[in-house]
Amino acid sequence: MLEAMAALILAIVGAVLTIVILAYGIYVTFYPLHKTVQGGNEAMKGQAEEAQEARVRVETMPEPTVTNYA
Repeated sequence: MLEAMAALILAIVGAVLTIVILAYGIYVTFYPLHKTVQGGNEAMKGQAEEAQEARVRVETMPEPTVTNYA
């Protein structure tokens, strides 16, 4: 009976340890990847906003006037 309980406890501890190690491995793999993708999205949004601002500046600039001084 004691051997059966020891084997059951060992199996439970092993299963919990395996789940913890797998969860940590997934976290270590995908958390930096998520941050990288999030940073890339923010950079793309910033570039798009800058391009939009540049477009607005070009469209709202007045045409230069030509004056004849002759």
